[in-house]
This record gives sequence, structure tokens and C-alpha cells, in this order.
Amino acid sequence: MTTSTRILLVSLLFVAQLGPAQAAGDRWVDTISLSVGTDDNSIDANVFRLGIQNRWNRTLFNGGAWFVGGYWDVSLAYLESDVDNSDLYEVGVTPVLRLQRDADLSSGISPFSEIGIGAHLLSETRLGGHDLDTAVQVGSHLGIGLGFGDKGRYELTYRFQHLSNVDFGDDNDGVDFHLLKFAYNFE
Repeated sequence: MTTSTRILLVSLLFVAQLGPAQAAGDRWVDTISLSVGTDDNSIDANVFRLGIQNRWNRTLFNGGAWFVGGYWDVSLAYLESDVDNSDLYEVGVTPVLRLQRDADLSSGISPFSEIGIGAHLLSETRLGGHDLDTAVQVGSHLGIGLGFGDKGRYELTYRFQHLSNVDFGDDNDGVDFHLLKFAYNFE
């Protein structure tokens, strides 16, 4: 097991323990999630991401069975590429808007779609032969998913994510990812 894998595993264990403790207290951490994915084959990269989420206390629109709400997504990811055996870590903070069906009105099944744009900090600027140029990146994603279980306690989401420096640097290779996310809501 490599050092980077050990660091990621220790981080995962720490955040997994933090979530329930926080949820029982002041509830900043509402949800924990684990995402896995791959790029669009341009750099043969894999992504492993752990996230904690905090739902906003208000909805922006509430039209009966559907509502628009949102949450903060704070994540730690490990990205690795087989092209040149490169890897890096990423820390991200993303506000996410979500259109969702109310789980209480749909027998515990709650379809949703979401969009998010946030800041990401990379430990390295090269991955799989791509020059990302700057350590600060902008990550945007579109997702569709389904909440299920008692009051939508579990979620399964597909996300398409793009990371790039939005032309703040000299190069802007950027990279696209397909991610599958599983989340557990404490409430």
C-alpha cells in the first residue's frame, strides 16, 4: 500500500467518525459521501473522493412535491493516472443547487438533478500528461440521482464533472470525469 493510499484511508476514517458526532451535535455535517469515477479516457485517470455535505436551511422554491434547495459540498479526493503513473490530491468546496422531489410525498423515493460550481485546490498541476497549470481550479458538475430509504436517507448520483483553470494560467488542458456517488444522510 502506497503512502498516498494510506493518507487517503486515514482521512476517510477520520471523516467517517466526524460525521455522526457532528450530526448528533450542531448538525453542520448532514451527509457523508463516497464517489468513484474515471475520466473520459484522455488521461486514463481514476478518482476516489470523500465528501461531507451541509444542507441549506431554506429552499429557494417550493412548488408542492418539488423544491429547489442546495447544500455545501466539501471534499477530499485522490486522483491517479496510469498514463505516466502520476497522482494528486484535491480539496474542493462547492455550493450545489438541487431540484428534488420531496421524499415524504413520494414513498421514500426522491429523484433529483443538481448543478454545482466551486473552487478546488490541487497538490500537483500535472496528471496523466495533462498540464493543469495552476493549483487552483474551478470544478463544475451536472448530476442526476435518486434518494431512497426512510425519508431519502440514501442517495445514488451520477455526476459529470469538469475541472479547469478557466484560462487563468498559460495552459488550460482541463479534465472531465464521470463519477458515481453514494451518500448517507444522518437525518
